Amino acid sequence: MIKRITTLIIAVAFFSACSPKITNNLISRTPLQDQQEVVVIEEGNNPPFDAQLLGSVKVGDTGFTATSNGTYDKVLDILKDEARQSGGNVVYIKSHKSPDAISSIHRVEADVYYVEDLSGFKPTPVVVPEHPDYAAIYLYRTNNSMGALVSYDVYVNDTKVYKCVRSSCTEVKILEECEVCVWAKTEAKSEVRFRVEPGKDYFIECSVSMGAFVGRPNLKMIDATMARNEYNSIKDQKK
Repeated sequence: MIKRITTLIIAVAFFSACSPKITNNLISRTPLQDQQEVVVIEEGNNPPFDAQLLGSVKVGDTGFTATSNGTYDKVLDILKDEARQSGGNVVYIKSHKSPDAISSIHRVEADVYYVEDLSGFKPTPVVVPEHPDYAAIYLYRTNNSMGALVSYDVYVNDTKVYKCVRSSCTEVKILEECEVCVWAKTEAKSEVRFRVEPGKDYFIECSVSMGAFVGRPNLKMIDATMARNEYNSIKDQKK
């Protein structure tokens, strides 16, 4: 009997360790029922206006948390449950760290609010990055750029990653948050310096400008909403 009880305690401890660590400093109202709606406002948006702040919740890693227990959807479910228990119906994401070299789970810190009337409240859709484990740098050159016969090599820091010719493109994956320098040189040098973060996309248009003897490289970061279609069009031509 004692052995069975000991085994049960060990099992409970094991499964608890496999779950994310939850820390909160919430004040309590009347708890919500399990089926009552809790909306999520994603990081980067404004917190709800004229709402009662109940406190904050942090979901982190115990050091033994199973990856399957720390997906973004499951972390959001945890935050919603914590909100319901305190009587809150809005979760505002203050910070979100995707899986990385430090942890294999999503770590989120959020504020919990109570809003009297949710009928006209429109939550921001939850968007999970397509590639949370790395940043993607997309390099491309259109068919319309001048200097048709001019080509050059493009580097990310000290590594050559792309032979820039007309109507070409490539993708470079960066596995950690860091500062990068994307550069190219013929008779003159062009470079773009920026910080990359896992889960984000960066588009750099590569072109040619006039030079004294040969064309000069011209690298320019383009907004993703403008560049994505152009990049994908070039990519589709290569299939």
